[in-house]
Amino acid sequence: MLLEGKTAVVTGIGPGMGRDISLQLATHGADVVLVARSDRVMPEVAAEVEALGRRAVQVQADVTKAEDCARVAEVVAAEVGPLDILVNSAFHAGKMEAFETADLTKWQRPLDVNYFGTLQMTQALLPALKRAGEERGDARVVMVNTMSVHHLERTHGSYAGSKAALAAVTKTLALELGAHKIRVNAIHPGYIWGDSVKIYFQWQADDRGGDTTWQDVYDERAAETALGYLPHSSEIAGAVVFYCSPLSSCVTGTALPVNAGHWMPPSA
Repeated sequence: MLLEGKTAVVTGIGPGMGRDISLQLATHGADVVLVARSDRVMPEVAAEVEALGRRAVQVQADVTKAEDCARVAEVVAAEVGPLDILVNSAFHAGKMEAFETADLTKWQRPLDVNYFGTLQMTQALLPALKRAGEERGDARVVMVNTMSVHHLERTHGSYAGSKAALAAVTKTLALELGAHKIRVNAIHPGYIWGDSVKIYFQWQADDRGGDTTWQDVYDERAAETALGYLPHSSEIAGAVVFYCSPLSSCVTGTALPVNAGHWMPPSA
């Protein structure tokens, strides 16, 4: 197995991306420390990880609170030791509104979660990651970012701005932490197909009126991709496994589009 004997922390455990990343890591051999702001979904995900024969540790914590991040680090130190993998999946979707009339105080929350919260959790777990890097020669941090920092849309400023800041600092961390054998990379999904996106497409369909359905909106968005569909979070999680595995041992500071070809980086 690619991750046999490794331990990962995954933040933002919910029914979508956080769950699927955790299950993919467990499938490939990793034990998983699950971190979520609430315990609504976490026990179910823990049971699924354990059903795969891997250990699951649950920690209820808010990445925006320094004391919660410190508590996660304490649990890792007590029950894990060296930490091979950190996947920062916790996020806030922001408020979709035009800048001109926006209440900018509402733009603080996605910044607190997506940027400062992610950095706060990473900093708290840095001693455990450094230990893994020094003792095992490779530790990994994966940031779950978004296509929205590249493929810009109106009214998405609060979300895209916070994630753009994260994208820049990801490369800074790769430069600074490389000396400790810690690799830092990011995945950038586009639309992640699932219940929440279906609800969003239904809202768009309702806003248009007439006979428009969520399927019509889906078909339009899917047609914009090279592969003609919107990937599910279980597929996107495979890119996280790649970054966490020895297959990417010389890869750091990169931003990988995982969006079925919805947006592609410019040619070199």
